[in-house]
Amino acid sequence: LFSDISGAHLNPAVSFGLFFARKVSIVKASLFSVAQIIGGLIATGILKGLFGTCPGAVALNKDFTAWGGLVLEFFGTLFLVLTVLATTNGSRNHPPGFLQPLSIGLAVFSGVQFLAPLTGCGINPARALATNIVENEIQASFYIYIVGPMVAALVGGLLYEFVFSLHYLPSSTAPHVPLKSMNGEMEDDL
Repeated sequence: LFSDISGAHLNPAVSFGLFFARKVSIVKASLFSVAQIIGGLIATGILKGLFGTCPGAVALNKDFTAWGGLVLEFFGTLFLVLTVLATTNGSRNHPPGFLQPLSIGLAVFSGVQFLAPLTGCGINPARALATNIVENEIQASFYIYIVGPMVAALVGGLLYEFVFSLHYLPSSTAPHVPLKSMNGEMEDDL
């Protein structure tokens, strides 16, 4: 719905993943993130006003450590960031269509199914922050919902830009590597 207007930025971790992958500027990523947090606070405030509670406050399972939660939030968000980068990569020559949002939606769905019972699935720092502020449920381990996703944004953006996307470089920008001929001598062209 909003991809043509703003790129459908709904998650600060994804916005900063796109920044680290050199797809958006630091200014845009920062402005998107501020808008996402404000939007999350407004939406959760409306839900609290209408229903008396706001579903979605994240909390670590009592049988889980903060370190384990941080690692899970990191990998859940990394999966999402890499999915977004892969499905929106213009160099892949895939025409825009329903598969891009479907792929991203399935990544979020998979993350929720796996992480919700363990960490509450806070793979979106804006959502986690907004719901927990409105519900007044900020706990000592809450940092995992900010640090894990933002480190995943850094790792995912850099990993995609400097490892995965090299596969999609046009041949004219690929580094020239001389080939060996049948007799073992280096040749520039065959």
